[in-house]
Amino acid sequence: MYSDDRHDKSYIPSVKPYLWMRYLQEDPSRENETYFYLDSDVLLREIPNVKPTKNKWIASACESYLSVDYIDSKDKSLLEKMCSVIGLDTKFIRENNPIGGAQWAIKHPTLEYWKKVYHDSITLYKLLDKSNTDIQKWTAEMWAQLWNVYHFDKKVETLKEMIFSWPTDPVEKYAETKIFHNAGVVDDHQNLFFKGKYVNHTPFSDSFEHVNQDKASYEYVKAIREVRDMAKSAKYLSNENWRDLDDDKEYEKDKPWPRPVNKKVSQERIDELLSSKNKASRPMIRKAEEQG
Repeated sequence: MYSDDRHDKSYIPSVKPYLWMRYLQEDPSRENETYFYLDSDVLLREIPNVKPTKNKWIASACESYLSVDYIDSKDKSLLEKMCSVIGLDTKFIRENNPIGGAQWAIKHPTLEYWKKVYHDSITLYKLLDKSNTDIQKWTAEMWAQLWNVYHFDKKVETLKEMIFSWPTDPVEKYAETKIFHNAGVVDDHQNLFFKGKYVNHTPFSDSFEHVNQDKASYEYVKAIREVRDMAKSAKYLSNENWRDLDDDKEYEKDKPWPRPVNKKVSQERIDELLSSKNKASRPMIRKAEEQG
């Protein structure tokens, strides 16, 4: 967990490259790893079989809202302004027409790269906000991330394995793709799951009877119900708010432990947390049936 010390918080998605910066600053050896990088509103029906290299990263195709043609459709001069303001070659971006985004498989990301993405995302957002166009300015961070891959002499490949479905797609599309991205539903009046309704509370008590079962959105509802039902099968509950140092997770009072509830934990560890024979010197969990 990191504190949010961004110098400019006007653009919320800039927190993503910012957190990458903090993560790599904390331990530089993490630059030598391979990562699957995605948003929190994603379901993986199956893990994509992709192998990025140090010089070639892999992403989902987002041509409809990241391509040069999309930018040109809003303002022919906008691409040049976007590239200029973050120090990139317009001709190079136009010739390569990169379209990768949303979900990424990356290898050996550097602090230098994410630092530039962080600053560029804010700069691009402010430019687009003043552009007097209806371009999706909220995706400034996606352009900053995508274009800077090329700036740091890497390539981006978009593969079939990374194709994803949207909530508005027919439910059959969900089964045809390995990734589901729960984005694009802008209100609660489309007979689809609207995540914006749950900023301050969880969705587990809602029935979702209104959600169209012919749309991919319904698969997200099924996943919510699965998690809810799994939580009901919890064998242990937390006695207080605490952090389990074994899995580095925060747990809330009266909420299930561990997460997920079907996680395999040794009986020795369970007995330790049920008793006072742990670092806190007090029972941290109790059996679920003991909850008043």
